[in-house]
Amino acid sequence: MFRNRAYLTTLILLPLLLTGACMSQQPDDINKPLPRKSRADSLAWAKEYTAAMAHYAEVKITDDPGPRHDFETCVGQNDEVAEDGRYTLAYTVYAKLPEDQHIATVRKIRKALEANGVRITSHTERPEVPESILYGRNDKEGTFLVADSVNPHGTLRFSVSTPCFLPPGVKQQQF
Repeated sequence: MFRNRAYLTTLILLPLLLTGACMSQQPDDINKPLPRKSRADSLAWAKEYTAAMAHYAEVKITDDPGPRHDFETCVGQNDEVAEDGRYTLAYTVYAKLPEDQHIATVRKIRKALEANGVRITSHTERPEVPESILYGRNDKEGTFLVADSVNPHGTLRFSVSTPCFLPPGVKQQQF
């Protein structure tokens, strides 16, 4: 029951985090230059980031379920959508681990992330289930991170969402 609620909560919150990635700018700097990165470079970076999370957790990423990525068009603070190719990326991998080890494993991830400048925005542990849900933000990079227990039972998810990037060589659309 709690696991399904956590999963649904994550499904609801993740789009908010993703679409909010382009909303962090104040109205007076709506045309501030966006960071530039190709989709291929973003995907490679996300793979490295989630691999590091798995390394901190001392687990191996599984191919069942396999990695998932989703590029989305950035949506601005006033629902503006540019046509210059700007995007965000959500990348997710999974690891198999007995449920009774999830809480301790997510604690390891938290410690490592905090040591590397990630601000933990929420961390919930439910020993009776057992499950753990961790949300973090790297303010310097503008990324959002998730490490949590998901279905099927015995599965940990590691996810990273990028800020809004503009592909290299593209002129940034102004609003």
